[in-house]
Amino acid sequence: MIIDTPLGKIKGTDKAGVVAFRGIRYAQASVGNLRFCPPIAVPPWSGIYDASTFGAAAPQVPNEQGPVEECDEDCLFLNVYTPAADDQRRPVLFWIHGGGYVSGSGRVYNGRPFVTEQGVVVVTINYRMGALGYLHVGHLDSSLNESVNNGILDQICALQWVRDNIGAFGGDPGNITIFGESAGGTATAMLLGCPRVEGLFHKAIVHSPHVDLIPVGEGHEAFTNRCIERLGGDPGKNGLETLRNASVEALTALQMPDPDRQRVGPNLAIRKPDNVGFSPAIDGNLIPRPVAETIRQRGPANVPIMGGGCRHEGTLFANIVGNRDYTEPEAIELMDREGFDGKSAMQVYETFSPGATPREKLIYALTDTMFRNSMVRVLDAAYDAGSPVWSWMCTWENDQMKLRATHAIELSFLWGWIDSVPMIAGNGAPKDLGPVMRAYWASFARTGKPSANGEPEWTPYNTADRPVLVLNSERRVEHDLDGEVRRYWFA
Repeated sequence: MIIDTPLGKIKGTDKAGVVAFRGIRYAQASVGNLRFCPPIAVPPWSGIYDASTFGAAAPQVPNEQGPVEECDEDCLFLNVYTPAADDQRRPVLFWIHGGGYVSGSGRVYNGRPFVTEQGVVVVTINYRMGALGYLHVGHLDSSLNESVNNGILDQICALQWVRDNIGAFGGDPGNITIFGESAGGTATAMLLGCPRVEGLFHKAIVHSPHVDLIPVGEGHEAFTNRCIERLGGDPGKNGLETLRNASVEALTALQMPDPDRQRVGPNLAIRKPDNVGFSPAIDGNLIPRPVAETIRQRGPANVPIMGGGCRHEGTLFANIVGNRDYTEPEAIELMDREGFDGKSAMQVYETFSPGATPREKLIYALTDTMFRNSMVRVLDAAYDAGSPVWSWMCTWENDQMKLRATHAIELSFLWGWIDSVPMIAGNGAPKDLGPVMRAYWASFARTGKPSANGEPEWTPYNTADRPVLVLNSERRVEHDLDGEVRRYWFA
C-alpha cells in the first residue's frame, strides 16, 4: 500500500485488517557533529519511502541471548499501525517503551491488538538512550544544556511528527494519548511536566514511573567527566571532542560498571547527586522543576491522566538491596541509613505481606521508592489541580517465579503476549484481562473517560478515599489499596 503524506509518498503493508508502516524516520540522524544535539525534524523526501521493515533501535548492550535486533546510532524511527489510511480521524495512542534508559525499542510493541479490537491508531517509537540520550554535556558546551534529556527531546520531535502527519494515516492529530511504562512511564510523566509541549498531546497514561528526578548539578558533571576519562580523554582539554569521536561501542560500554568507581552498596534506589547515571533530570529548561509541581501549578488545564503500576514491582530489582539474607536489625539499619524509619517500615510491610522475611520487606519497599511513590505524587498533584485522573493497579501474580505482581507484568496483557511469551504472566493467566485493559485504555483515548463493557465503572481518583481499579482475573474498584504503606511514606 502506498499513501500520500505531507512529507511524501510512503509504502506500508496491509495484512488482515491492519495497515502497518514500520521504520519511518521522524528526525535526521543525530550522528557526527549532531551527536548530543537536539533532534532535527526529517525533511520531505522524493520518491517512495519504503516503510515495510523496522528501523534500527538505539545502541544498547546485548542481553544474554545476544542482540535481538539491529542497533545503530541512527535510530530515530517510529512505526504506525492503523485500521486504514483514510480520513476517519481515529484516536491515536503514542507508546514510549521502557528499558531503564539503556535498552528496548518500539518494535516489540505490536499495535495489532489495539487496532483490530478498538479501531484506534497506534504509534511506537525509538529514541536515543544511554550516553547518547541522557548524558549531561552542558558544562562542556552551554548550547547543549538540555542534553541530559535528549531522549525526551526525541520523543517531543516524534510527537511533532505525529501532529503534522498522522492525519494521512487515519489518525486524529487533535486526539493523541501518550502512554509508556517504566522509563517510558517516567518519560510520559516528564512530558506532563514539560510546559514546552502543551498542545502536542491530549491525554496521558502513566505506567510505573520513577519520576523523582534530581536537578542537574555537580554530580552530573562529575559523572560525565569520568565517562570522558574512561574513553581516554581529558575533561578539561578535549572532553566534548572525546565524546563525539568515541565509537558507538565505546559509548555503549560506559553502561557497564566503572572499574575505578566504588560500587554502590545495598540501597533503596533513591536518586542522589553522588550516584548519577544515564537517566533524565531537571535541567531547568525543558524540565523546569519537579514534575508534580508543574502538574499542580498548571491547574485544570492539565490533560486527563490515568496512572498506575504493579503491586510488587520491586521484586524484579531485588539485587539492589543485596543478594543475601538480612536479620531484622540489619534491614532496619539499611532503611535508617537511607533516611527512613526502619522499625516502622518493618511493621508496615509485615501488614502488607504477613510472614515476609526482612529482605523481602526491603524488596517490597523498593516498589514504593522506585515507582509507587512517584505515581502517588503525580496522581495527587493532578487531583489537587482539578484535572480528571484515574488510578489502576495490576495485582496478577506469576505462579512460575517468586516475583508476584512484578514490574511490567501488565504489559503481557496490554500488548497480548500471554501466549507468545507465557513465562512473563505465568500459568493460568486470564485471557480476558488484555482485551479488557485495551478497552479501558482505548475508551480513555477516545473520550477522556475509561470504560469497558461488562466491567466495573471506574471511579475517578480523589485523595479522600483513593479509588483504584484492580486489574486481575476479576476487576474491581477498591478504595485506599495498601493504604497503610502509603501512609508510612506520606505521613
